[in-house]
Amino acid sequence: MRLELTELTWLDETAECSLSELARRSRLSEQDILELVEYGAIMPRDPGAARHSFAGRDIATAKTAARLRDDFEIDLRGVALALTLLRRIEELEGRLGQLRVRLPQ
Repeated sequence: MRLELTELTWLDETAECSLSELARRSRLSEQDILELVEYGAIMPRDPGAARHSFAGRDIATAKTAARLRDDFEIDLRGVALALTLLRRIEELEGRLGQLRVRLPQ
């Protein structure tokens, strides 16, 4: 029998992590994350701060970025585009759900 340990983190708006922690949890390098920040795919809490910190939800985004890069061999510019499109799809699905609630049955 093989035992696999999985790390569990509760991701919410109040959770915060450093650049190094985000890199460790996502299996991206710090340089990769900074490149994704440059492309606008991941946004630090305070872009002007000397040390970047990120919201907990950015861990999931960075893990998705790592999977896209590794599984599909996409460069980081392509990963940033894919993340932007995925985020937009989620927003549109949320709006669609809100509109469906308003429709009479």
